[in-house]
Amino acid sequence: MVEYDGADLIIAMGAPGSRWSGSIRAIQASIDINSSDDDSDRIYDLIDGEMPLGWHRGAYWGPNHQFGHNFDCLDDLTKEEVIEEFKRPFTDWEPGIKVIKSHWFSYHIPLLREWFPKAKLIAFYMPDDFCFDWWHKVGGWNITYPHYDWYENDERMRSQIEIENSCIRQYFSSLENLTLEQIHQQLGISTTLMPDDKMDSWDKKLPQLREIFNKSNQDVLNSTVHRTLTGIL
Repeated sequence: MVEYDGADLIIAMGAPGSRWSGSIRAIQASIDINSSDDDSDRIYDLIDGEMPLGWHRGAYWGPNHQFGHNFDCLDDLTKEEVIEEFKRPFTDWEPGIKVIKSHWFSYHIPLLREWFPKAKLIAFYMPDDFCFDWWHKVGGWNITYPHYDWYENDERMRSQIEIENSCIRQYFSSLENLTLEQIHQQLGISTTLMPDDKMDSWDKKLPQLREIFNKSNQDVLNSTVHRTLTGIL
């Protein structure tokens, strides 16, 4: 039996407030991505005036979440247990590339590389103070999805953001403002996006942003990823 190497995985990480969720959503517009973890209960946006902030979609894995509850102690789990948790939210696991996202992956980068040598690891990075302030801007402790109970309070949130960002800087030697096409190319997935009509039904936020900024879907998504530093291993 061939051991699973994660060739169909993108393992994503970023501190709270790094604007990683919007970048991940943009990446998922590629025709190669399996987004069957999307669900009407797995959504969060905040409307600030006319501007929709936050872009939380699909499954997040981590403590107090529906999936990956023990992922803060990933090294206490077996590879097989972790794979089963990866699979749980997807209605159809087999086709396409799956994006698995967790803040807690930042603490376990070497282990994830060891277990899944063919997976792509992607990290999103913004300075510590920016992350803390932006997280509060999009709702902070009032964010309804995903969940931040593990961080407990502002003091611990600041501390853990610093630790997560430090881990990302340690293992991702190159953190850059990349275009969506560059990210797709480095991930080894198609740069072709789903058609506009399908994209608009896939995510109702895109027509809103397109109208606000008077840009195409592709330009909206490109602007979204380019504002945040990204590293890929």
